[in-house]
Parts: sequence; structure tokens; C-alpha cells
Amino acid sequence: MTTAPTFNQAQYDDFLAKSGDVYAQSKYRVLLEWMSGRGRLRVLNAGCGSGELSCLLAAAGHQVVGIDPDPTYIGLARERAGSNFPDSEYHICSIENYAGPGDFDAAISTDVLEHIEDDRTAFAKMVAQVRPGGLVLVAVPAGQWLFGYHDEQLGHFRRYSKGTLRKLVSDHCTVTKMRYFGGTLIPICLMYSKWLRKPYPVGKVGAKPGLVSRVLNAMLATERVLPLPLGTSVLMCGVKPAKAQQTYTPELRRVA
Repeated sequence: MTTAPTFNQAQYDDFLAKSGDVYAQSKYRVLLEWMSGRGRLRVLNAGCGSGELSCLLAAAGHQVVGIDPDPTYIGLARERAGSNFPDSEYHICSIENYAGPGDFDAAISTDVLEHIEDDRTAFAKMVAQVRPGGLVLVAVPAGQWLFGYHDEQLGHFRRYSKGTLRKLVSDHCTVTKMRYFGGTLIPICLMYSKWLRKPYPVGKVGAKPGLVSRVLNAMLATERVLPLPLGTSVLMCGVKPAKAQQTYTPELRRVA
């Protein structure tokens, strides 16, 4: 099984800008809304990166275990959590090699599976950590036709459609929600990643006060409640069946 190198400078720079990235924050809010109403959950954040989503989950009252194979990213996540979220844990580990206690109420993975060559096995192993009836949530980049500079710099193997994501997950969980997000940003994606071959400006623009920032925030706020037929991301929420249907059978796990 092959994964992208654990440290990627472009990805690291992206993580540093995440707190001001209104696009990422808007995606996280959709996923958090899908998790609401279930009380306090024990959540595995698989590929937690620098910990922005983990902290949002913890602030919402959930107990979070974040894993990532890169020690630099885990260092950022621990620093971000600080003493504000003492119940959160962060471990240097890939999805494929996680050996901690499972039986999570939910597992979540945002912008991770596209970095893994064998995404099918990685997703199966993530679901294996969830108790029957638990939630599985995923966000991945959408539209292989948008594959460009951004994907190359971040080490992506692919982008997804609703159809390809459903095909990936359907053997392991029952899909309850799936939608595109970021349709209003497709022109920006095309212009910067495909034509100009430059990094996206969304994170920098969204963090600055002004008319452009207000318009961007308004567009994404509207799209949170009014899904478009296309997008730059695909979001999915599923439930692990009471009777396991996945073909992957995890080995006996032990605490590392």
C-alpha cells in the first residue's frame, strides 16, 4: 500500500492558513450539523492534520482522538488544542496502522482519502474502528476534470464524484447523506489550478475584511443550506450497519 510522503510543504502551508479558510470552515460546519442530535460522541479524526476540525469537534462537546502519520502536523494539532480540550488525544499514526482501542461512535476524514493510493483499504480500516450503528463522515475533493496544480502540489491521487465516492463506501456503510459543496468556487478552481497553475487564494481572501470576503462568506453560507448539482468537494455521511457488511476484517487491536 502506498501513501503520499508524510510531510508536504504545500500541505503544511495550507494547514497554517486553515483557521482563516472560510471554505474549509464552511465544510466543517456542514459535517458538524450532520453529527448533531446524537449527544457526546467519541470521535476518530482520521488524518487530523493540524487539528482545526478536531478542535471544532471538541468545542461541540465530543471526545476526539486525532491521528496523522506526520509528527509535524500532530505537533500543530496538539499546540492548537493546548489546555482548552484536555480530553482530546493526538497520535502519530496512519489510518492503515492505527492500533488503538476502537469502538468509536463516529469516524471522520476530511481531505485525506485522495492522498492514499489504496483508498478502498484505508476507508475499510477506518470504518472497522466504528461501532455498529456509528457514523462515518467523509469530505473529498470533487471533479476529476478539475484535477490540476492544487492536486499535484498536495499529492492527490484523484478527485471524486458522488458516484465514485458512493462506490468506494457502499460496501462498508449505509449512505444517509451525500452532497456537493463549493460549486460557487468552481471558476476559481479552474482559473487558478487548471489555467494559471497557482495556489487557491480562498484562504487568504476569506480571512481579510472587505467586500470580496463578505461576498465569499455569503456565497458559502448560502450553499451550506442550498446544495448545488456540482462542487469542488463531495461530502458524505453514512452509518455502519448493525451487521458488519465490509469485507475487511481487522486484526486483534491492542493499545500502542
